[in-house]
Amino acid sequence: MKVEISCFPPQVIVSDSLSHAHRRQQLLARFYDFGIQLFSLQLVQHRFKFKVLLRWLCTLLAIVTSNACWAAEIHSIEMPEGQVLKAEITAGPIDIHRKYKSMEGPFVNQDLRIGELLKSQKIEVPESLVYFVEESSQGPAMMGGKADSSAAPSRELKGLVPRTGATRELYWFKGIKVEVLDENDSLMPTAEFICHFNLDIDPAKRTELFPTSEGSGNPRLVSLTQGQTEFYFPEGYGVPVASDEVWRFGFQAANRTTDSHRRVKHRCTVYFIRDSQLSKPIKALSWYVPYCSVVVDRYNPESEAHHGGPSCLPTLPGVVAPNQGSHLSVHKDSRGRRVSGHFVVPPGRHDYSEPIQEERDPGFAKKDRTIHAIWTHIHPLCTQTSLVECDGSARRKVYQAHIETKTTGGLEIKNIETITSKEGIPLSAGKHYAIEGTYLNDTGIAQDSMISHGIFFYDDTFSKPDWVKLAVAEDATPEAAVNHGNHPKELKTLRLFNPEVDGPLISGNRIMELETSVGKIHLVLEPSLAPMHATQLHKLLVTGAYNGTRFVNYQQNFQIQLGDTTSQPPRMTCRLSLETSSARDLPSSHQRWALSMARDTDPDSAVSSFCILLNSAPHLDGQFTVFGHIVPDDITVKSISRLTEEWPQKKAFIINAREIGSYFQLSKR
Repeated sequence: MKVEISCFPPQVIVSDSLSHAHRRQQLLARFYDFGIQLFSLQLVQHRFKFKVLLRWLCTLLAIVTSNACWAAEIHSIEMPEGQVLKAEITAGPIDIHRKYKSMEGPFVNQDLRIGELLKSQKIEVPESLVYFVEESSQGPAMMGGKADSSAAPSRELKGLVPRTGATRELYWFKGIKVEVLDENDSLMPTAEFICHFNLDIDPAKRTELFPTSEGSGNPRLVSLTQGQTEFYFPEGYGVPVASDEVWRFGFQAANRTTDSHRRVKHRCTVYFIRDSQLSKPIKALSWYVPYCSVVVDRYNPESEAHHGGPSCLPTLPGVVAPNQGSHLSVHKDSRGRRVSGHFVVPPGRHDYSEPIQEERDPGFAKKDRTIHAIWTHIHPLCTQTSLVECDGSARRKVYQAHIETKTTGGLEIKNIETITSKEGIPLSAGKHYAIEGTYLNDTGIAQDSMISHGIFFYDDTFSKPDWVKLAVAEDATPEAAVNHGNHPKELKTLRLFNPEVDGPLISGNRIMELETSVGKIHLVLEPSLAPMHATQLHKLLVTGAYNGTRFVNYQQNFQIQLGDTTSQPPRMTCRLSLETSSARDLPSSHQRWALSMARDTDPDSAVSSFCILLNSAPHLDGQFTVFGHIVPDDITVKSISRLTEEWPQKKAFIINAREIGSYFQLSKR
């Protein structure tokens, strides 16, 4: 069923999540119920029995019809953008031997490379890889557990076909669905034994593979649960994926409905289109995953206000859910408050809200955006969730999804509306936004809850990377900066930098101006990041050691590298020890525009060659020293653009370098 909601922008489709397979599941359940009803009627009139029989036969006919549709859907998938490739991952059997609330059930986390997954088509994760929370004292991360791009798949996997020596390919992720099977691989009539299915990526790897993409700092790509067991992107849109990306497939069971012992399997099917076989172009989507949290630290003075944003967007007080494993959702925010995304809903109706903040979702409202798809992850008894725009006292719902919960025989989410839009839902820059949700707890006892959204928006910065056109091996990575100008023998003759002899170490940031053959470049030396590096480079720059030195290396969307100095006095040149400790607490020290030292294989072999990063490169963190950053003002950006445009016909060089006293002086230039 698909319904157009008139209160939203045109072409916004709000649909339930019942696929052909799940309609088939419902019909099977009705068929079973009617059969029991028919054969248990021993003392009623034949006329009534005939009516029940007629209903039973009609249901059987519906099952046959639905089965044909379902088979057609699975075995012949053609989208307007091209032929669809699909792959299946089945986990289990998963032993359900008691009732499990959210985050308590048995779970599986399996990292798989996309190219190998598509080559294998069907992979089975055996019961030996299922973990029990009560036995392992661990559990899946609530809001994203980064996939490990370096992890080797378990040898216990069945059906995995290795992919060696392959060329990297671009695919488009178009959709996903999750189903529950019994231990004999028969489709079960409901999704009641799903707690959640999580799909996580490695953000650092994606930054490396798609350097022009806006990207997402959140590893959580998709989260599905009861009531929303499938999710698809609208025509013309998808998430770009490299064949050597590693995704983490996370399955967790739940049981709120029965005391009977069950053994079930969870099956995930993912859908892709190969870029080289597109019939129509696809636009790239990136995503944010904001979620609601409550302040649980009653003794922190900051918690009294309960606001993380404007007064119209409060962060409310609450209590951590008592579920086993819920402690994984508790953390401290930037104001020192303990907050939790997994909290208690007392009996009655309760409204929750959480402002979308730079702390957790940086850049969400930095520019106008267009949203094209939203998934919703909630717990039973939630009735609706929405994204709200707040402007002073005015509040506007950007979108809203309704939810239904079955309460007879236990709690089970029946349906979560999925919101997709080919034309898009506009999101204005500079506004305040919040995730909101309503729970109606009519059970008479406290229940656990959470609210999160996966918001996919058009990424207007994305362009296909160079490796799409070139034959690049899947294990290829950007070349790390290496020393140019100093040979290994020469490096061995240089002593290590000694602060007592080669100091004094500079204190405070030093702003430098490089006059180059393509224009001026402004940079900042930061001794707080790497005091020895900043000191040596400052000395070399102000004494003219870099004058005449050329830029020796350029890798598109990755780095520009300046060679070692050749005219510096020997007494001023030393080898520099790796300095990374000051940046270990940062998300990544190798951000765009960072200045990173080159070195040879020895970590303590840096001298004077360094590079300007054109994009984030977190894979270099801890291996190379960041000692400052360039100032991305108009003058500097134009110079770098000219340098890259003229490469390699004209390799730029340094004419002169000098220190500028302050940012004020810089702004006046």
